[in-house]
Amino acid sequence: IYPGLHVCIVVPAVAFRLLALELLSRARMLLVVGIWFGFNISMASITKWTYLYGKVCDFDGNDCHTFQFPFMMTVVHMLFSWTGCLFVFRAQGKKKDRVRLSLLQQVHKIVPLALCFAISVAMGNMSLKYIYPSFSQMLSSVSPLVTVVMAMAIRHKRYNAWTWISMPVICGGLLVCSTEEVNFDLTGASFAVLATVLRATKSVMQEKLLDPKEKDMDFVSLLFYLAPWAGLFLLIMSFCFEGLEPLRTVCPWRNDVPTTDVLQLLALLACSGVNACFLNLSGNLVTSYVGAVGLQILGNLKSCMSIVVSVAIFRNPVTLLQCCGVIMCLFGVWLYSSWGGPIKKQEVADKM
Repeated sequence: IYPGLHVCIVVPAVAFRLLALELLSRARMLLVVGIWFGFNISMASITKWTYLYGKVCDFDGNDCHTFQFPFMMTVVHMLFSWTGCLFVFRAQGKKKDRVRLSLLQQVHKIVPLALCFAISVAMGNMSLKYIYPSFSQMLSSVSPLVTVVMAMAIRHKRYNAWTWISMPVICGGLLVCSTEEVNFDLTGASFAVLATVLRATKSVMQEKLLDPKEKDMDFVSLLFYLAPWAGLFLLIMSFCFEGLEPLRTVCPWRNDVPTTDVLQLLALLACSGVNACFLNLSGNLVTSYVGAVGLQILGNLKSCMSIVVSVAIFRNPVTLLQCCGVIMCLFGVWLYSSWGGPIKKQEVADKM
């Protein structure tokens, strides 16, 4: 009877509903990002803690061995990640649209990515034997530059001027961090830089694989196929470089002598594996919420938080100049995220 009254009631109700849905979506996004932050930061610290305190000793306490085996550690991560994907699939039930790859397709699409992933993660874990997580996170701040270079080399992308303006700022901050590192170790730093380069290469390869034009694949399915291949490569590396020592370390007997603290070591390995599984799965949700550029920003924020956590746990010193270097890196990433980026094909064609 009164159209105006109807509008006055319905429009605010619809607006309130849309606002509630928006707030709920933002709250869900913040929750997922917070979970991803937590697992990302704790990963390096748990690994370093295992290297330092994952000891197995005889009953007299005279003969002790720590579990400092980066390759076997990452095999455990892949095993837990693959198992986690199985639980996700079981929870989803039978889906007709689930991605299924043949062995030939896996060799063509998954194996190169798995090999790059396996080596990058192993190098990152090996770096933690020589340097603290804080310095490792500082070195990883150069990942935007490496990613740009790899994208140009692999996918033939071109980037605008703001991208190249931001790169010296990022590299300059990295240089400040490296020269003032109190616990600097060339071997550990080399492993960390190599891991950063390989992670950038893996990201570009993964971006191409997840491109809808190539093949529609969700991250859980990708991790499901990636984990066994990566675990196989890492297991081969472990046997070549670490031998059977990882298995002997977790054995309740060593040279026919009973050992102690085996259960504590296994608990640390299980905790690290569960952390790795949730880190990989939550990364998919974060990417779907904030996109690639937002993920880079969050990654660098995570690096700063990892430095704080590392200093709080391991008490390793960090200088004021290093803090300035991190801020410089983050400022460069902010420039790149705000104004930098790839040049669209249409813009390239117009210039030509």
